[in-house]
Amino acid sequence: MRKLTVIACLCLASAGLFTHLSSAAFTTSTAVPANGVTADALRNYFSVSPGGDVQPGTSSAVAGGNVDGLSIDLGTVPSARTFSSVFRITNVSGASRTATLSLSSVPQIAAAVFTSSGSTSVTLAAGASTTLSVTTSTTVAGRGSGSLRLGLAGLSWLYRDYSFHVDEAPEAPGAPTGTQKPAGRIDLSWPASSTTTNLAGYDVYRSSGGAFTKLTATPQAALTYSDTATVDGAAYTYKIHAVSSGTPVLDSVDSTTVNVTADATAPGQATSITLANGGGASSAYINAANASSINLNVALPAGALTSDVVQLTLPGGGTQTHAGSAGAGTVTFNGLNLSGRSDGGLTFTVISTDLAGNVSVARNVTITKDTIAPAAPTANYTDNNNNTADVISGTAEANASIALAKTAPPPTANYSATANGSGAYSATVAAVNGKPNPPTSVTYAVTATDAAGNTSAVTNLTFNDTR
Repeated sequence: MRKLTVIACLCLASAGLFTHLSSAAFTTSTAVPANGVTADALRNYFSVSPGGDVQPGTSSAVAGGNVDGLSIDLGTVPSARTFSSVFRITNVSGASRTATLSLSSVPQIAAAVFTSSGSTSVTLAAGASTTLSVTTSTTVAGRGSGSLRLGLAGLSWLYRDYSFHVDEAPEAPGAPTGTQKPAGRIDLSWPASSTTTNLAGYDVYRSSGGAFTKLTATPQAALTYSDTATVDGAAYTYKIHAVSSGTPVLDSVDSTTVNVTADATAPGQATSITLANGGGASSAYINAANASSINLNVALPAGALTSDVVQLTLPGGGTQTHAGSAGAGTVTFNGLNLSGRSDGGLTFTVISTDLAGNVSVARNVTITKDTIAPAAPTANYTDNNNNTADVISGTAEANASIALAKTAPPPTANYSATANGSGAYSATVAAVNGKPNPPTSVTYAVTATDAAGNTSAVTNLTFNDTR
């Protein structure tokens, strides 16, 4: 019997030189009654038991089984994370042993390592143990299925393959921003998810105080969305999901939220536009004296806001802006240079625009610009003798105001008159007692000013009064 055993062992050793045995041949203990040969097994070196990690949102362990048959299912993972105790491996042999790991066909996993070593191999003293740590990807989403191989270093044929499964959702996109737009529209934008593989796009969700409702029928690739189905004055909260392609469709966790109030109400129309430094009659003209630096007052209605933008459109083109008032008030546009605009009616237009872009009804006003001075008036002196008032008469621009300044003889004095529609005027002035030798010299400076406030050149009138 001893001889037969030796021969059997020699035959087996000889066969090993020419035959590569499969891993399955070494995963169970097989007794051969005739010769007593026993094949090696991974369980002779390590034990494996489920770790403490559970599938997200459940109490189900991510691993089940033992060293001879283990399955790993991380479940649906809504955001990249690390599972630090997938299973526990213990060295059950009597000597130090090195275990190895390799994961195949699961791109959704960024790393699968032994926790104590941080690598795919670990040397455990007899009786020592460690856990499997798995980190999911921040860039690859979707369903992943493959296998995890646990082996004994130095013996490439001594290993076990365990099924591995994960449903990795995309990473949530960045924080969205919301902007009010005209007519109540709300524009949203957000930074892209870091997920680059198996990303179908994004879904937009909205709440008006209750549950969130999905606004997108299908995931969109764009990083912007315009919500037009709003109610003026209503406050809305928005969040964004990144969504995977393939089956099953996987949603990311919520992005951060953003709150926006719809605004479809335009500012009120300006109530008036007036000259602050106008010239001429009723201070209502742009003339030669003020044309290069006009100040314009714009009266705003109740409900105006300092965040409104008041825009003044100048005649002939060009605009200026000013912040609105807090409620009813007046804003002034200063230093408007209109010297380059032609004389005539100049039309100014004012609108107010709120933060959402809603625009008020326009307010228009036409102001006359007249920078041409009247011609110097004519002036004739009529002496009415001694104590009777004298008269100066003449012609000037129709309807002009006539100023007559007596410069001699003393005392000086000022008189005025108004030309009629034909331009004629007549003014009663001081009586002068003249004398023949030498005669008394009477002098006046006469000017005409038109309705716009432009003043003519001076007409100097001199009369020698001899009686």
